[in-house]
Amino acid sequence: MSLPRFEYLAPKTVKEVCKLLSQYKGRVKIIAGGTDLLVKMKDRELTPQYLVGIKKIENLDYIHYNAVTGLSIGALTSHQSIANSPIVREKFPILAMAAAEIGTPQIRNMGTVGGNLCNAAPSADTASPLIALGAMVKLVSSKRERTIALEKFFTGPGETVLNDDELLTEIQVPNLPPRTGGTYLKLFSRGAVDIATVGVAAMLTLGKNECCDRARIVLAAVAPTPLRAKRAEEVIEGKKIENAIVEKTAEIAVEEAQPISDVRSSAEYRREMVRVFTKQAIIQSLEQAKQV
Repeated sequence: MSLPRFEYLAPKTVKEVCKLLSQYKGRVKIIAGGTDLLVKMKDRELTPQYLVGIKKIENLDYIHYNAVTGLSIGALTSHQSIANSPIVREKFPILAMAAAEIGTPQIRNMGTVGGNLCNAAPSADTASPLIALGAMVKLVSSKRERTIALEKFFTGPGETVLNDDELLTEIQVPNLPPRTGGTYLKLFSRGAVDIATVGVAAMLTLGKNECCDRARIVLAAVAPTPLRAKRAEEVIEGKKIENAIVEKTAEIAVEEAQPISDVRSSAEYRREMVRVFTKQAIIQSLEQAKQV
C-alpha cells in the first residue's frame, strides 16, 4: 500500500522540533528510522498531516558513559550502535543483548532506541531490559524539560505519557551495583523475527552469603505495557537463590502476566514460556553476578 499524503518538515534543532510539535499539535508525528511509523501509515493506522524528520539533528546520536552518573544514550542512537558499543557490552550487557535481538540487520541499523520506546509496543525489545536497569528518559518541550522513570513512561499499547508537544531526547541508565548480572531472553514466531512473542529481562544483585539483595524481573509481550513482576521480585529478594526459590519466582511471574491470544500465540503458551524464560533468566543472571 502507498503512504497517505503528508507534508515533510526537516528542522535542524531540538528547539525547532518542539516548536513544530506545538504548532501542529495532534496532526504531526516524529520520524527518525521510520521502521514502525511507516508501516502503520501504510496500514492507515496513522494518518498524520505532517512528519517531522529528526534523523539529521545533531547531538541526539551518542553513547556516553560516566563512572559516577552512568550511561546516557541519545534518542537517535541506532540499535546496532548499542549492540556494538564496547562500553554497553562491558557495563550493561543486558542492553547490548536486547539490541542485538531486534529484527534484521537493516532494521537494527535504521531503527532508533528512542523510536522503539515511543512506539510503545508491549513487545519492544529495549523496553524491558531498560526498565530492569532502572532507566530514566528525558522529555523536552518548548516550555519545560522533565525526566521520568521509563517504568512510568508507558500507559498502554502504543501509548505513553508524552504530551503532544514533547520529544524524547535521552535515555539515562544508572551504574549497576557490584555483583550484578542480567539477561534478556526472547521468543519469537517463525517468520516474525522482529516481534517478541514473549520476553523476559532479569537483573540480580548478590549480597552476603550469596543472597539476592535486589531483583528486577520485567516481562514483554504479555501485558498491555512492559510489566515489572514485582511480586515475583519479592519472592527472590533477601533469599539464597536455590531451585525451590527459582520455581516459586517463576510461578508468581506467570500469575502476574496478562497475556492474550493472537495470531502469533495462545495466552496459555505465553504463560508457559514466561515460566520457562523466567527460570532461565534467573539462572543465567545469577551466573553472571557471580563472575563480576
